[in-house]
Amino acid sequence: MTQSKPDFSDNMKRPNDKESRYCTRCTRALKACLCDYIQQVPHLAPLHILQHPTEVAHPKGTAALLAASLSQARIHVGESFADADWLNALLGDPGVQCYLLWPDDQALTLAQVREGSGQAREVHFILLDGTWRKAYRMLHSNPALLRLPRIKLGAMAGQYSIRKKPFPEALSTLEAGYHLLSQWEGEPERFAPLMNLFSQLNQQWHDFAQGRRA
Repeated sequence: MTQSKPDFSDNMKRPNDKESRYCTRCTRALKACLCDYIQQVPHLAPLHILQHPTEVAHPKGTAALLAASLSQARIHVGESFADADWLNALLGDPGVQCYLLWPDDQALTLAQVREGSGQAREVHFILLDGTWRKAYRMLHSNPALLRLPRIKLGAMAGQYSIRKKPFPEALSTLEAGYHLLSQWEGEPERFAPLMNLFSQLNQQWHDFAQGRRA
């Protein structure tokens, strides 16, 4: 029997400056809130973002921006998800096929997944949010994730200029989500608001850095 669908209804939660100095939607400081640039994009394949706890309050993180920009995305915070009922139910659903975005030699391209799936099962994507070292630890701390089929994106240079990258092709979580969904659904223009938002984030940080040097 098919399990109940994940609830993505809180992705549009708006900031409340009476409760906190931080926006509850984009999670940034209210004075640096980017919600005016967020346009929620409808899409078919649900996206589950597993976020390392150290990324939750990171000022340069992009997972919250990605989740707020998508109609079917949810962030799950933690390092171990072995006892996560939602994940166990999802992986046990015979009507769902989950794929982990993790580039390695065994990973499939999206074209290979599309050719082999035949769309018989609903596709869900899982994305790890953390530094490469922490994401690697998360992966190997969760046997269920290790068993998932992996997918990879084509080689491309990331534009994440405000945070140190381990290699030129490394992508931010927002960039990875954009490329994953736009390539999977074949409509890059529909997902363009994600990269517009990403550009605003980069510009905001560059303006801040220039102001400090002035």
